[in-house]
Amino acid sequence: MEPSAGKNSPANRGQPVELLCVRPASGRFEKYALGTVIQARRKSLCSGEDRSMRTLRNLVCRTAVTLAACGALMLGGCSKSLPNGAVGNPGVYNYSPSIIEQGNVRRFWWCSQGINPADSKQNTDSIWYASIDMVTGKTEGPKLVLAETPGAWDSAYTCNPKVVEGQFVNPLGDGVTYTYALYYVATNAASGIANGIGVAFSKDGTHFTKYPSAILPSPTIEFYGEGQPSVYNADGKSAITMFYEDTNPNTKHKLATSADGVHFTVQGVMTTNGLDQDDPAPIWGDVAFDNKAGEWYAVYCRPVRPPSTTGDVAEYGQWGVELYKIDKDSLLTGATPWHQLGIMDTNLTGYEVNFIAGIVHDEFGNVNISTYPTIELYVSTSWPQPAWDATPAEAGKSARIESWILMPIKWQPATNPLLAFDRYYNGEAHEVTTGWISSDAKFKLQQTLGHLYANSGHGATTPFYGCKRGQKDYFISLDRACEGERALGTNGYAYSKPGSGLVPLYRCSTAVDHFVSQDPQCEGQTTDELLGYVAP
Repeated sequence: MEPSAGKNSPANRGQPVELLCVRPASGRFEKYALGTVIQARRKSLCSGEDRSMRTLRNLVCRTAVTLAACGALMLGGCSKSLPNGAVGNPGVYNYSPSIIEQGNVRRFWWCSQGINPADSKQNTDSIWYASIDMVTGKTEGPKLVLAETPGAWDSAYTCNPKVVEGQFVNPLGDGVTYTYALYYVATNAASGIANGIGVAFSKDGTHFTKYPSAILPSPTIEFYGEGQPSVYNADGKSAITMFYEDTNPNTKHKLATSADGVHFTVQGVMTTNGLDQDDPAPIWGDVAFDNKAGEWYAVYCRPVRPPSTTGDVAEYGQWGVELYKIDKDSLLTGATPWHQLGIMDTNLTGYEVNFIAGIVHDEFGNVNISTYPTIELYVSTSWPQPAWDATPAEAGKSARIESWILMPIKWQPATNPLLAFDRYYNGEAHEVTTGWISSDAKFKLQQTLGHLYANSGHGATTPFYGCKRGQKDYFISLDRACEGERALGTNGYAYSKPGSGLVPLYRCSTAVDHFVSQDPQCEGQTTDELLGYVAP
């Protein structure tokens, strides 16, 4: 039954997605277009949990290669193309990107599936490369640039690349000075555990020679080990700062430094002060530095949905990512906390999974590129979105690993941290959200109920979570676990107590679905609970 409503207007927020349109948190994520490019990667898909990682790798080993002649631009002869601006090999998994921008050219390295040039029977994780001139649209690649070495420490899987430029003098003992260092995660265990971090060097960024052993060996033979490195060149030569995940036995993020790019000393564990309290031990995707403001940026992942909420379909990527920054002197001490900048999740994009993002930076790891202070990222995303009335299982299946591509987004600083909290109705169901609305659902805007804060830095500390039960029952919950139903993500933050000028909002239910109202009597329907208080 439809509650009373004002004038209807088209719900244009969700257009057929070729470009990623993302909402802000004390800033603004924008629709972003570039030419088309390519590729992906492997690690624990931000999940970090050993059993999930082993299952993922078993799936990866069974996935057929469908790259064939399909290139970055997909100009002809290929049955499946990518949305405009996306990067990846259509039909196979693409994730965990490293992106360098130099002048007009953007260079990508990432993890995807490929046949090992040293062993044609091995068809697993590989590291791929592509580039695009952002002005002319000229592209190179995609092409496989690094794979496993038979019989070596990295013989089973090679993934999670992070590339930095410098002057690396004779790191391999061959008398050569190299320009690029590619740090990667690998193991010789077919189960996908006991990972270490290795490095390979190159003069051109596409032809690499590996250092023969892991530079950070796995500390365990029981857990995932070391993973997801991010690197920064402090002097333009070989003074490398590395950030990486240590999952032995619990996930933590460490900082290590090196004078030569090969031999590292751990300096400490990064603070978690200020990270989202509903996910106290998140997995991340990347780190980069702002050399003008003296701040570090990091992009962390939200949790993985339990299979019980997706029709018993296991998802191997998280539903969202969060962008943060912190003062450089607080990175280890936590003297000042991480400051949340933005959230990109299913609630915002409509994509079932949005995980392991890479930050676009210069050749040394600084975000101070041509678009600064805008922060640009590529997010590992399942494409396309599930239907608005998809069952939980259908939504889960839309996140299959062969659907993963790299989608561009950008975060822009903004002075207004408020997000419109809108109620829609299409004759069958309501949806109340600050984020994405499917154009196929023919939703019409009923009312802007108020405004939520994009983060909790303004005294509004009550998160409104978007959730979905069954095919059509979208609802708002104060429970991050969505009361056992499928989580879509975070709409924003409200106040828990009344205040001057604030508007109370109530969750309401009909015989078939839920909605939100300013009316404590829920416009003649059933009042479930008071959710909180929002700006008008």
